[in-house]
Amino acid sequence: MSVGLGFKRIGRDRLLMRAERASRIVWSRGNPALVQILGKREVMPMLEGVGDADFDMDGGVPMPYYPGRETLWIGSGLAKADINENEIIHPLARGAEAYYTYAIGDSVSFRLPNGKRIELLEMLVRPRAPMWNVALGSLWFDVSTSQLVRAVYRLAEPLDIWQIANEEAEDKDDKPPRWVTGMVTPLTAQVNSITVEYGLHEGRFWLPRAQALEGGATAGFMRVPFKVEQSFKYASVNGATPVVIPQIAVGDTAQDSVSRAARWQKRRQECKEGGERSRTVTRRDQGIAMIVKTPCDTVALWHSAELPKSIYDEGEELFGKNERDALVEEALTLGAQPGWIPQKPVVKYGLGLTRYNRIEGLSTGIAAKQSLGGGYTARVSARMGIADWAPNAELNLVRSNGRHTLGVGAYRRLSSANDWADPFSFGSSLSSLLFGRDEGFYYRTLGLELAGTTDDSTTGSWRVFAEHHGDASKKTDFSLAHAVGGKDFRENIDADQGEVIGFAAERHGTRGLDPHGLRLFGTVRAEGAAGDFDYARAMFDATVSHGITRRLDGALTLGAGYSGGRVPLQRLWYLGGTQTIRGQQPGAAIGDAFWMTRLELGSSFVGARPVIFGDLGWAGSREDWGTPGRPISGAGIGASFMDGLVRFDVARGIYPEKKIRTNLYVEARF
Repeated sequence: MSVGLGFKRIGRDRLLMRAERASRIVWSRGNPALVQILGKREVMPMLEGVGDADFDMDGGVPMPYYPGRETLWIGSGLAKADINENEIIHPLARGAEAYYTYAIGDSVSFRLPNGKRIELLEMLVRPRAPMWNVALGSLWFDVSTSQLVRAVYRLAEPLDIWQIANEEAEDKDDKPPRWVTGMVTPLTAQVNSITVEYGLHEGRFWLPRAQALEGGATAGFMRVPFKVEQSFKYASVNGATPVVIPQIAVGDTAQDSVSRAARWQKRRQECKEGGERSRTVTRRDQGIAMIVKTPCDTVALWHSAELPKSIYDEGEELFGKNERDALVEEALTLGAQPGWIPQKPVVKYGLGLTRYNRIEGLSTGIAAKQSLGGGYTARVSARMGIADWAPNAELNLVRSNGRHTLGVGAYRRLSSANDWADPFSFGSSLSSLLFGRDEGFYYRTLGLELAGTTDDSTTGSWRVFAEHHGDASKKTDFSLAHAVGGKDFRENIDADQGEVIGFAAERHGTRGLDPHGLRLFGTVRAEGAAGDFDYARAMFDATVSHGITRRLDGALTLGAGYSGGRVPLQRLWYLGGTQTIRGQQPGAAIGDAFWMTRLELGSSFVGARPVIFGDLGWAGSREDWGTPGRPISGAGIGASFMDGLVRFDVARGIYPEKKIRTNLYVEARF
């Protein structure tokens, strides 16, 4: 099981928690299951050096088979014959045809060595309406036994927690307070894919071989991706291995302090006598009892040969990730969608739609979306700032399958010219409001677009656009720092005005989860347009990090960009600031070509890591690429918290400015 954490859709993979366990299970009808823990380890790398991971997984041992087991791995551990509309609606439950449509898909047949012929048939399951608690996908069955042999599906819609809470509230007092929903919005969870693979044993028993679940949750500005993977191997089915039920030393389950102390003492004695401890666990969702035997040698459990070589490995050999991805791509296409039944629109407002910058001042808005069915969603949003009083709005129609999105839209936006800073994010808005540090350069756009994304834009995106570019001027100097004598915001750029038709694409890649191992995060962007100004531009930005010694880690960033044609002012590159050259103000170097490098050294304490750094870069006319002159530069010290999730820097400019600048920001490279 893996859980990540981040503040942006686009950013380096960060692992909040991962737990792995390998166990041997012996079970026979009428007896408790005997579970021998062979390997077990847990890590919380984002808190390394701050706190230790301490969570017990013994009670969560997955059982590959027991009477009444839910074969589809949906809802709970035990199969349910009837439907509960407040839970996930099983597509094979009694009365499920009221919520689903069914169709016959492909078929496969093969012959076993003993001559027996096996025929498999695919059933396509489609929800009648787009709801969070219905599944959509492909189910394969053995024709002769009607047993499930493969399942690939997802939930049809994201789970909107606030919407469900409002629908289930019996009166107004039960509904979540508006100030709470406004502060933490959106609050959603989505299951992008669930796969279940079965294997045939002794020519007659279909037993689970591998199963996996992938999805993510959003809580305000936080993103929490999650993944659960399970793999099963069988030494024998209906074999002659005797099931010896050991005597449990601890039979008392009372919770008073005397009983707890007695159980602890007995388990300690078990470790001294036999090197392992035993306890009884009853899984309520499975309705069976398990005797779990765990070796007392935690070091041996951590380095067990039954686990992947490293806890940070992807586990391709155990879980077959590449094969699973191929199944998902084949079964859950953009055309695999629920029926066309428009749902009630959902309205959003609050902190998630609020931002602060020197153009708009405090800007907030309201957004509404409506699931139409067929994978289509209509979205509309409007906002206005109290400084410029310029209305902005967007209208989009998108189609998604949870992993890929295609949409068309019309918009009037305040856009950012900076390729690195995200001036509309929560962290940037907070920096502008508190410290008067706005690293954005802005211009206005009015236009139409056709756009596509992969993995909710975390992997890549593209857009074809026709738009008008206009100027946006600074309208406020207010910040808390300014109120106590700080400086004004700097002026904005004077954008070139005109109409263009163009294409833009970007690709993001991230590899490696071990904070001390080899990690890579990079972005490639390309853009071209024609109209009042014809131009093309492309750039890359990559960061590699690795442990240097036991107590020292390092990171190196390289980036470069080049262009052709007449590039308008708002599509130049702007160096300076927290994401490029620290110690220099944003826009310290501007041009239609650039290069930069950043070197950082920090301690191996990922939870709270002191860092020293140095940055060097140039931006200017591409004609001067070979003779750039003296580049801009800066150096300093900082502190990185939770693997760069939060970062604080004190940087001194070296050239051209020699001022000291402090910055607090989120989603750092290191």
